[in-house]
Amino acid sequence: MKILSLLLLIVSAMLCSAKTKVATLSPLLADLARQVGGEHVTVIDLMGPNGDPHTFRPTPSKLTKAQGATLYLAFGKNLEPFLPKLKSIVGNKAMVLEVGRDVPSLRISGKSAVYACCPKHVVGALDPHWWHSIEAWRRATTSVEKALSKIDPANAASYKSRSSAYRRQLSGLKSWAKKEIASIPRSQRHLATAHAAFGYFCKEFGFKSIPVQGLNKEQSASPQYISEAIATIKKNKVKAIFPEKGANTKSLKTISQSTGVKIAPALYADTANSIIGMFQHNVTTIKNALK
Repeated sequence: MKILSLLLLIVSAMLCSAKTKVATLSPLLADLARQVGGEHVTVIDLMGPNGDPHTFRPTPSKLTKAQGATLYLAFGKNLEPFLPKLKSIVGNKAMVLEVGRDVPSLRISGKSAVYACCPKHVVGALDPHWWHSIEAWRRATTSVEKALSKIDPANAASYKSRSSAYRRQLSGLKSWAKKEIASIPRSQRHLATAHAAFGYFCKEFGFKSIPVQGLNKEQSASPQYISEAIATIKKNKVKAIFPEKGANTKSLKTISQSTGVKIAPALYADTANSIIGMFQHNVTTIKNALK
């Protein structure tokens, strides 16, 4: 029995060592890696829950834990300040995939309803929050599948099968979201949030975005912008203002007091445990506040 147990331990260790090690800069990307990779991957989430990808830098202990990874996943689109450093650390020892590279970008313009502190300061700025589009996440699924298949061609068929199944699941999520949002009158589809994280969501589901901070939740809204936001909210008869989990609500409280518009439950903006869970929470919260 002892010999049998030892053999089982050896076989188990061999199977674990054969897995492709993937490190990510977000719990959302960690979930994506698991969805596509399944039993063939070991995933290390460098950031963990409640982090902010705009400012996150992994600790040395986290980087040590990720050693041996052959694939690193980042959002890209100039979101992560640590990404250039990560690329220099990794060198040619692993693939660093900016998962959003194949996703069409939204750029902020002075004529757009999506802007940071004021239009003149951010014309041409890239909106990096592409994961708030289900179609973008479906593209990302394919990108991760291709990367894993390149690194581990022996399991390419499994990655392709899991990717296809997950993409179908995401299509079902989008159909559900559209059905839920259909109960909100088009005249009420104004999404007033803290920072400008929901541009891709608004484009995909027909909302007007009214952010009251910048692209980064660490930014503060200027008095002039708060005044403009109050005027916009009154003009559009906005029914609710949505804070974000982990963000400062000071600006929102000021605007709420000045407009009489209620503050709704918080939305997931920069991080969550899964895209499906994030959309289910956000869509339900938006629907209940605006319908």
